[in-house]
Amino acid sequence: MYYNVYNNNRRSYVMLLTTMIIRTLLCKPQEIDAGEFKARDFDKDLIAKHLSEAVQIPTVSMVGEFEGQDKPFHDYHAWLEKTYPLIHKTAEKTVINNYSLVYRFKGKNPTLAPGAFLAHQDVVPAPKEGWDYEPFGGTIDGGFIWGRGTQDMKGTMISILEATEKLLSEGWQPERDVYFCFGHDEEAWTEEGAAHICAWFKQQNIKLEYIIDEGGTIIDGNMIGVDKLFGLIATCEKGNLNMTLTVEKSGGHASNPSKPSAAALLGKALIKLDKHPMPSKWTPATKQTFKLLAPHMKFPIRMVLVNRDILSPLLKFVFKKIPLTNSLISTTFAQTMLHGSDAENVIPPKVTANINTRIITGVSSDEVIAYTQKLLGKDVKVERHGKGTEATAVSPIDVKPWHDLNVAIKQIFPTMVTAPYMFIANSDSRYYGDVCDNIYRFTPFLMTLDDQKRIHAINERVSIDAMEKATQFFAQCLEIMNK
Repeated sequence: MYYNVYNNNRRSYVMLLTTMIIRTLLCKPQEIDAGEFKARDFDKDLIAKHLSEAVQIPTVSMVGEFEGQDKPFHDYHAWLEKTYPLIHKTAEKTVINNYSLVYRFKGKNPTLAPGAFLAHQDVVPAPKEGWDYEPFGGTIDGGFIWGRGTQDMKGTMISILEATEKLLSEGWQPERDVYFCFGHDEEAWTEEGAAHICAWFKQQNIKLEYIIDEGGTIIDGNMIGVDKLFGLIATCEKGNLNMTLTVEKSGGHASNPSKPSAAALLGKALIKLDKHPMPSKWTPATKQTFKLLAPHMKFPIRMVLVNRDILSPLLKFVFKKIPLTNSLISTTFAQTMLHGSDAENVIPPKVTANINTRIITGVSSDEVIAYTQKLLGKDVKVERHGKGTEATAVSPIDVKPWHDLNVAIKQIFPTMVTAPYMFIANSDSRYYGDVCDNIYRFTPFLMTLDDQKRIHAINERVSIDAMEKATQFFAQCLEIMNK
């Protein structure tokens, strides 16, 4: 009896392993025919000079009363007009809510739905401490342009404008209308920029064919043992919710403490939330990521990714150990702010914690609040703080805009493998779901891990070569996606 069971189990394991191997061998890459192509020549020193000048105008996100904070934005607008005369001669320019800019390039065929390229003018603050160069100096040194906004995201905006100015000098006119939408509050979350632009599109009854915004990036595959570039194009982004956890107990003088204190109860709640996150799940975008990347991986990794459904428990266990991969399958909870007493010898009657959650596709903010409240119980009050955003819809990858975007990428980065994924941060495009179904987030900069860590940090920079490639890429996008 035992022998028969052993043999049956053994046969089952062999059959399962055989199935996994066959599935792996049958996994073939999806090829994109980009045709014969030679990228345009751009003056990369001029591109670097223009980005340097843009960085020197400190368009830091405005908060509270705008008085005194808005001069850099007006200066930036004047600089744009001086630096890109053909754009301002050709396009219809609309100023939205005083600071956001919309440019419309009229197409030849009014029956085609328009496309849009997004970027934000504002940057995060940059204290001088720790920088090797002035954060708003726009220094060009060592093959890099240094300063706040070089990556996030004046570098992208300047690349778009440089490409367009060049195309216009060649007599370019798109088949469809093309819009450039440059908000002014992406870093501030004030809903004064992109939200107003989107409302303007609704008022004009304009439905967009596609949107290209910041988001996905280019990764050097050598980091995982593959001699290829990987281009991750975000087809959706996670939701963002802040929750306030509150515990109230009797306070008093520190010389006469009662137990348990509000602080102790909140501490236990935070530990419990840390140990018991919401269940992880494979989102549609993450499944697509694995499906398209798997054929390009070395055999062991390919076998694991192709057989994700079979190895799901093991894969989830491993993914949850690594912060980056965990964020692709989980709603994350980050404990960011704590507040109790304002004095050393006072026991606070109320203590609070802010939890920033990033919510995966298919889960709502209401579900996150309900889960947290049920987990922590009646001693902890869980409340929504601010509006937050829901996870966006997933844009399709079986449509012409996706194909055209991939052709443009392939023409400029011939060895690159592209795949959709879920953006774990947020972008201005989150507001545009009502006016566009095909929203793709891609930042065409080849960056090292070291460079990626500089975003919103000290010594932010972008290489001159990366700026040249990005400009070539946007020139191709403008041509290919607007036929």
